[in-house]
Amino acid sequence: MKRIKIMGLALVAVFALVAIAASSASATPGYFGCVKQAVKTEGKFAKGCTAAGTGYEIQPSVGKGKAAKSKGGPANLVVVVPPGVSAEFPEGATIHIECATNKGVSTSTLPNLVSKAVTTFSKCKVLGSPCQSGTKKETITTNSLSGELVDIEGFPTPVGTVLHAETGTSTAAFVCTEVAETNVVGSLIGLNGENVGKISKTSTLSFIVGPGLGEVEFAPGKKYTPLVNVPTHKTGGFNGEHFLDSEISKEKVPTGTLPSGQTQEVSIKGEAIEILP
Repeated sequence: MKRIKIMGLALVAVFALVAIAASSASATPGYFGCVKQAVKTEGKFAKGCTAAGTGYEIQPSVGKGKAAKSKGGPANLVVVVPPGVSAEFPEGATIHIECATNKGVSTSTLPNLVSKAVTTFSKCKVLGSPCQSGTKKETITTNSLSGELVDIEGFPTPVGTVLHAETGTSTAAFVCTEVAETNVVGSLIGLNGENVGKISKTSTLSFIVGPGLGEVEFAPGKKYTPLVNVPTHKTGGFNGEHFLDSEISKEKVPTGTLPSGQTQEVSIKGEAIEILP
């Protein structure tokens, strides 16, 4: 039995989310919080900025700048084998790298940036074989990721977070026994929720897939077909487009660069801030 390396599936739980919301629209989304005024002003807010009063106002802020923590359940990196690419899969196929749980940390900085986002996935397998990035079995830890908030269109919420490798292009490096050697590169967008337009210590980040991987239903009877992990957004963001590609070689999957996407729901706990679209 050969042991093959599978480097980099962007099982990037990327989450780094402490998001923001307040009032007027801006060119790009940003982080806001309830900030104490140096001089109390009438017509502002009471502490917490949930009721009218004096002493506090909503301003760009990430609180004390502490790292946020995230956790989630199943995560699935889907690798698409198009028809005609492989003799082993003449009609095409999808390959799933599945992990049962994940947890991570990330840091948000003004005006709308995310950095030091690292996620550890547990109980990871592909085609029945264990995947791991270090010595711990079935455990994958991503490389450090960074990104920014971007405005998006045609989705349940108007804000997303772009994530990509903080240095280089690989989002993660790991070994899947007897499967393939893979380097997943590129970037992807997660949909922000819960603290968009509302100050909260908790938030969510949802990763979904699109063309080649089927339609996505975000509400009963409402579907859309986005690009793979690429909601349409107005401001361009990182490199203008956001795709994941798995550079694979050897054994049970065909050699080549294959389109990929990630599905995952992440819950984030951090400081009391909001995202302003």
